Amino acid sequence: MVNRSFTVKPKERRRDRRRQLQLSAEIDGHAVTLVDISVAGFGAAIDATGRAPLKLPLGHRSRLDVWLSDGRRISLDIMIEREVGPDGLFGGSFIGISDENFRLIEAILMGREHRA
Repeated sequence: MVNRSFTVKPKERRRDRRRQLQLSAEIDGHAVTLVDISVAGFGAAIDATGRAPLKLPLGHRSRLDVWLSDGRRISLDIMIEREVGPDGLFGGSFIGISDENFRLIEAILMGREHRA
Protein backbone atom coordinates (compact mmCIF):
# COMPACT_ATOMS: atom_id res chain seq x y z
CA MET A 1 0.00 0.00 0.00
CA VAL A 2 1.34 3.44 -0.99
CA ASN A 3 0.70 6.43 1.26
CA ARG A 4 0.58 9.68 -0.73
CA SER A 5 -0.18 13.16 0.51
CA PHE A 6 -1.27 16.07 -1.63
CA THR A 7 -2.25 19.69 -1.22
CA VAL A 8 -5.60 21.09 -2.28
CA LYS A 9 -5.36 24.69 -3.48
CA PRO A 10 -8.28 27.12 -3.73
CA LYS A 11 -9.90 27.00 -7.16
CA GLU A 12 -9.42 30.02 -9.42
CA ARG A 13 -12.96 31.19 -10.17
CA ARG A 14 -12.20 34.07 -12.50
CA ARG A 15 -13.36 33.53 -16.05
CA ASP A 16 -11.73 36.55 -17.67
CA ARG A 17 -8.11 37.02 -18.61
CA ARG A 18 -6.32 39.34 -16.16
CA ARG A 19 -3.22 41.42 -16.78
CA GLN A 20 -0.82 42.44 -14.05
CA LEU A 21 0.20 46.11 -14.24
CA GLN A 22 1.08 49.17 -12.19
CA LEU A 23 -0.94 52.27 -13.10
CA SER A 24 -1.75 55.36 -11.06
CA ALA A 25 -5.44 55.65 -10.23
CA GLU A 26 -7.83 57.43 -7.89
CA ILE A 27 -11.01 56.46 -6.03
CA ASP A 28 -13.02 58.96 -3.98
CA GLY A 29 -10.09 61.40 -3.99
CA HIS A 30 -7.63 58.77 -2.72
CA ALA A 31 -4.59 57.74 -4.74
CA VAL A 32 -4.39 53.99 -5.42
CA THR A 33 -2.35 51.77 -7.72
CA LEU A 34 -4.15 49.58 -10.24
CA VAL A 35 -2.37 46.19 -10.01
CA ASP A 36 -4.48 44.07 -12.37
CA ILE A 37 -7.37 44.45 -14.78
CA SER A 38 -9.80 42.33 -16.80
CA VAL A 39 -12.83 43.21 -18.91
CA ALA A 40 -14.98 42.51 -15.84
CA GLY A 41 -13.04 44.15 -13.02
CA PHE A 42 -9.81 45.20 -11.36
CA GLY A 43 -7.47 44.73 -8.44
CA ALA A 44 -5.85 47.70 -6.73
CA ALA A 45 -3.65 48.61 -3.78
CA ILE A 46 -3.88 51.54 -1.40
CA ASP A 47 -0.88 53.57 -0.31
CA ALA A 48 -0.04 52.25 3.14
CA THR A 49 1.51 55.58 4.09
CA GLY A 50 -1.72 57.51 3.50
CA ARG A 51 -2.94 59.66 6.39
CA ALA A 52 -6.66 58.93 6.09
CA PRO A 53 -7.61 55.25 5.78
CA LEU A 54 -9.62 54.41 2.68
CA LYS A 55 -12.96 52.81 3.58
CA LEU A 56 -14.38 50.73 0.75
CA PRO A 57 -17.08 48.39 2.07
CA LEU A 58 -18.52 45.59 -0.06
CA GLY A 59 -21.06 46.95 -2.52
CA HIS A 60 -19.67 50.50 -2.39
CA ARG A 61 -20.16 52.23 -5.75
CA SER A 62 -17.75 54.85 -6.98
CA ARG A 63 -15.69 56.04 -9.93
CA LEU A 64 -12.20 54.74 -10.69
CA ASP A 65 -9.99 57.17 -12.61
CA VAL A 66 -6.95 55.51 -14.18
CA TRP A 67 -4.04 57.28 -15.85
CA LEU A 68 -2.61 55.21 -18.70
CA SER A 69 1.12 55.17 -19.44
CA ASP A 70 0.59 57.50 -22.43
CA GLY A 71 -1.08 60.15 -20.22
CA ARG A 72 -4.71 59.43 -21.14
CA ARG A 73 -7.27 59.08 -18.36
CA ILE A 74 -10.02 56.48 -18.29
CA SER A 75 -12.98 56.85 -15.89
CA LEU A 76 -14.94 53.75 -14.92
CA ASP A 77 -17.96 53.24 -12.67
CA ILE A 78 -17.18 50.47 -10.20
CA MET A 79 -18.57 48.41 -7.34
CA ILE A 80 -16.29 47.02 -4.61
CA GLU A 81 -16.33 43.20 -4.54
CA ARG A 82 -13.34 42.64 -2.21
CA GLU A 83 -12.73 44.96 0.75
CA VAL A 84 -9.33 46.41 1.57
CA GLY A 85 -7.35 43.65 3.24
CA PRO A 86 -4.45 43.83 5.70
CA ASP A 87 -2.08 43.86 2.70
CA GLY A 88 -3.82 46.95 1.28
CA LEU A 89 -5.25 45.08 -1.71
CA PHE A 90 -8.89 45.32 -2.79
CA GLY A 91 -10.92 44.67 -5.92
CA GLY A 92 -14.09 45.47 -7.75
CA SER A 93 -16.14 45.07 -10.87
CA PHE A 94 -17.06 47.52 -13.59
CA ILE A 95 -20.63 48.79 -13.84
CA GLY A 96 -22.19 49.90 -17.13
CA ILE A 97 -18.92 50.03 -19.04
CA SER A 98 -19.08 51.96 -22.33
CA ASP A 99 -18.07 50.38 -25.65
CA GLU A 100 -15.12 52.77 -25.87
CA ASN A 101 -13.83 51.85 -22.40
CA PHE A 102 -14.41 48.14 -23.08
CA ARG A 103 -12.27 48.37 -26.23
CA LEU A 104 -9.57 50.25 -24.33
CA ILE A 105 -9.49 47.62 -21.55
CA GLU A 106 -9.23 44.90 -24.22
CA ALA A 107 -6.29 46.76 -25.74
CA ILE A 108 -4.63 47.00 -22.31
CA LEU A 109 -5.09 43.24 -21.83
CA MET A 110 -3.43 42.60 -25.18
CA GLY A 111 -0.59 45.04 -24.53
CA ARG A 112 -1.81 47.38 -27.27
CA GLU A 113 -3.11 50.35 -25.29
CA HIS A 114 -0.89 52.74 -27.26
CA ARG A 115 -2.79 51.77 -30.44
CA ALA A 116 -6.30 52.16 -29.02
